Amino acid sequence: MTVLEYDPQTEAFMLGAVFDQPSRIWEVRQIVRESDFAVPRNSALYSIMCDVADRGGTVSPITVNDRAIAAGRSHEFDATYPHEVYGLGAYGYQAMQYAEIVRRHGERRRLSEAAAKIQAIAAAGDDADGDIVEQASSLIDELRDGSFETSQSLGDVLQEALAAQDRPAEVTQTPWPSLNALIDGVRRGGLYTVAARSGAGKSIFALQLALHIAEKGQRVVYISLEMSPVELVNRLVALMQGVNIRGILNSQLTPQGREAFADGVAAIGRLPLDLREPAQMQWKNIQGIARAAHRQGDLGLVVIDYLGMIPSPPGSRSRPQDLADMANDAKRLARELNCAVLIVEQLNRNMTNRPNPRPMITDLKGSSGLENASDTVLLLHRGEKKVGGKVVQTSDVDFIVAKARQGETGVRTLRFEGQFARIVQKEHETTALIEPGEV
Repeated sequence: MTVLEYDPQTEAFMLGAVFDQPSRIWEVRQIVRESDFAVPRNSALYSIMCDVADRGGTVSPITVNDRAIAAGRSHEFDATYPHEVYGLGAYGYQAMQYAEIVRRHGERRRLSEAAAKIQAIAAAGDDADGDIVEQASSLIDELRDGSFETSQSLGDVLQEALAAQDRPAEVTQTPWPSLNALIDGVRRGGLYTVAARSGAGKSIFALQLALHIAEKGQRVVYISLEMSPVELVNRLVALMQGVNIRGILNSQLTPQGREAFADGVAAIGRLPLDLREPAQMQWKNIQGIARAAHRQGDLGLVVIDYLGMIPSPPGSRSRPQDLADMANDAKRLARELNCAVLIVEQLNRNMTNRPNPRPMITDLKGSSGLENASDTVLLLHRGEKKVGGKVVQTSDVDFIVAKARQGETGVRTLRFEGQFARIVQKEHETTALIEPGEV
């Protein structure tokens, strides 16, 4: 039988290309498995690189060597080898080209190995143990199991649907009963989008929902590209403790306020809530943070605040397509990690030029891609009025459910309490004609 020979240099060049652009690890790992490598030290190095990325780190020779030592795997390759691979001069944009070659070679090698085993089974004849056809079939099944593409038979799907009826639905209700009446709550595996103009409360909504789910005992990771973790903590304490947010931001709290603030900080520290500000605002890094949180167990919600802040990859030619790709990736991520993903997004500015400024789903930035990928789209709107000759936003905030794959579309009106960085349920869903403080 012909022995397949492969150039191990290609494997090294692929690893070097990832070192050149660390975010490429997320693209490469979509098609390359550890078993695709013919050289053991390349397979080990790739495994450690993925581990570093999953932990939210930046893949580099230094971080890889540090992780290999921490994991007790430094014996699998020499400490100089990652630097040697990096020094080959491969460029990040070449990573996927090399990855395809590594994948193809890996598949051919495993197929060749399986064929050799099947030939040995056939040669054994009557001396083989058990059903030789079944043994050969199991080897082919192993090849299929190594593929990233999986499918289910209709029978399996039907059984899964029946079994699901015996389990409670994986839905966590939001803090707002009137909103739950429309969308039921937040489902694991679902992609949710909340969008609004600046100052309408979209980040407050996301923070309040994140806190609520964390208080239910589910792990939550809040990835903010706009506010630092300290700013997020300040707003969380304000809504939890009813402490005025301006007093917190200006360090002007009373002794009672400082005590309440300290109690709030302590309470947050006991929650399974992870507030993250990515060092690199790349989509693949954000996916890595979510996967790392999932490894810690019972991940219920990932918040991305907000999508428009994430830059397009190098060489991109279409921003709308990039946003659509990220939205589709977010949907797949929700299913992969069995958690809800909430995307926070801005609305297009041109909506303010319409006679009726109430937002529509087409006002989403990159609307078609984000709209199609989302299970639920929620638009927040605060009306305006004149008070003392000045135009101000009302304290009523309309929750416009523009899309609800698992619920109903409609509008619910809640009250925006900006001084406490929170949104609260109204006793009556009627828009007030006179706001507190006007008279």
